[in-house]
Amino acid sequence: MKTTLLSNRWPGARRLPWIGLAEAPTPVERLDALGARVGAELWIKRDDLTHPRYGGNKVRKLEYLLGEALAQEANAVITTGAAGSHHALATALFGRTHGLEVHAVLFPQRYSSHAEAHLKALRLTGAEVHPTRSAALAVPGASALSARLRLSRRRPFVIPPGGSSPTGVLGYVEAGLELGRQTESGVLDEPDVVVAPFGTGGTVAGLAVGLAAAGLTCPVVGVRVVPRSVANRPLVGRLIRRAVGALRSLDARFPDVADDARRLVQLDHDEYGKGYGEPTSEGRNASRLAREHAGLTLDPTYTAKAFAALLRLARGPYAGRRLLYLHTLSHAAPPGVEHAPPLPPELRRLLKR
Repeated sequence: MKTTLLSNRWPGARRLPWIGLAEAPTPVERLDALGARVGAELWIKRDDLTHPRYGGNKVRKLEYLLGEALAQEANAVITTGAAGSHHALATALFGRTHGLEVHAVLFPQRYSSHAEAHLKALRLTGAEVHPTRSAALAVPGASALSARLRLSRRRPFVIPPGGSSPTGVLGYVEAGLELGRQTESGVLDEPDVVVAPFGTGGTVAGLAVGLAAAGLTCPVVGVRVVPRSVANRPLVGRLIRRAVGALRSLDARFPDVADDARRLVQLDHDEYGKGYGEPTSEGRNASRLAREHAGLTLDPTYTAKAFAALLRLARGPYAGRRLLYLHTLSHAAPPGVEHAPPLPPELRRLLKR
């Protein structure tokens, strides 16, 4: 039976509901050509390869979130996100695989072919899409939908945006421990900094907890891609504190690393640009360099901005040092999208041109 680093090291964590989805450990690779170009030692952790059908960072979170939903005997899950949400698509793909009815409450975002492809793929899963007029209405809309489903004798489980709850964070505690194991085994030396996109905060929070628990001290730079009101230090601090508290309640031997993990997190606000989903010239340049020198595909909303920050740090304060980039975009394209029918008008309106 597949197990986790968390449950192997701290047996109390075996009580956590969990389903095996991710193909882990994901590899770490050195980006020699691009590193030579920018004057630093660049590495990448390939979390784009967490699953052959649809990878990326959401797969790790869903191992715990869908595990909890099934343990609670839910028969439906509800989540929220932007029109082109990777999280909504991953939830639909893996939730449906495990027999769950999936509802996605989506709000508008800037049009891109990338977002359109994800929205089309989401429709193909059979998930029910509930459009809403703004991001501010999405979470209340999910709560109202949950109440309606309960009245119809459904058993819904609500997953927050991005899967960033204390439960979802545990997926990236596992990833941090995994990276710690890879440094112990000599796959790479401890990085001087780890760079990742920062949206709803769960990936960065969990990674910091896992690294701190593994004894690593490298900072984790979260590159902000959403408004400060939903991506800030208090948010990530709460996620860290609650995740560590949950783990220590399961196994008192889990180290009290909440303060250490919070100190590891640094937020980078310089790549945000004009708004969520709004491409930047730095992101376009980063996408070109990633494609030409590393064979990577980036998306304009998350990974292009994070990779732009990586290159800026490599040329600046971390010149000549070791930087690791966490690649969170699925290597596999949204499944079936090449044969998808056109979007109906109510969903086309979610993509603002």
